[in-house]
Amino acid sequence: MDVWQLIERDHENIGSLIRDIPYALNARRSVGSRERMLADLIDELELHARAIGASLYGPLSRDSQTRALTEDLRNGHAEVTRQLQQLARYRRRDSAGWLNTFEDVTFLVDQHLHRHVHELIPAARKLLSAEETGAATRAFVRAKTSALQARRRGARAGAMSSEVAMIATLAGVAAGLGYLVWNRGGFGGSRSGRAVDHGERVSRQAVRPMPR
Repeated sequence: MDVWQLIERDHENIGSLIRDIPYALNARRSVGSRERMLADLIDELELHARAIGASLYGPLSRDSQTRALTEDLRNGHAEVTRQLQQLARYRRRDSAGWLNTFEDVTFLVDQHLHRHVHELIPAARKLLSAEETGAATRAFVRAKTSALQARRRGARAGAMSSEVAMIATLAGVAAGLGYLVWNRGGFGGSRSGRAVDHGERVSRQAVRPMPR
């Protein structure tokens, strides 16, 4: 997978979380369920922002035509995060009121991701060469891998709210690692079956549940 496909995978994971959260309101102990899932959503958005920042914001911020766009998107992410965190502190048990606020905030999330697809990615595709796109893919994977390692350490200490979002994210990163292995020909060799096997092993390892 290249950086464009990895971004699309992230958007799918985030969209799935947004769609699933309202269903938690019908479950037992719905307040706890929705808060756990909201924490997962905030985490996924933060991981995505780190990876986008590491892969695309750097080269685009150096170009005069796209510098303002990257700064605007950084500010947009900060505002979305602020509103989601404010919602996470919402303590009223009125499900209708909470859900209305959630829908308002996630509409902003949708708008933010829409700008990634329709403004950031077209600008990056136009600006980046094939070599630079490969470098962006590697930077995206490295940033997410580093952030996930920190999250796994937090999970062992009891800070992670759900394994589901972690497994989905790890699967996406593993796909990116598989792409890098294949693209480099097994880290320096030919593009052989050995490289594909390595990528598959990474994917299988990534989706194993974390030890409790």
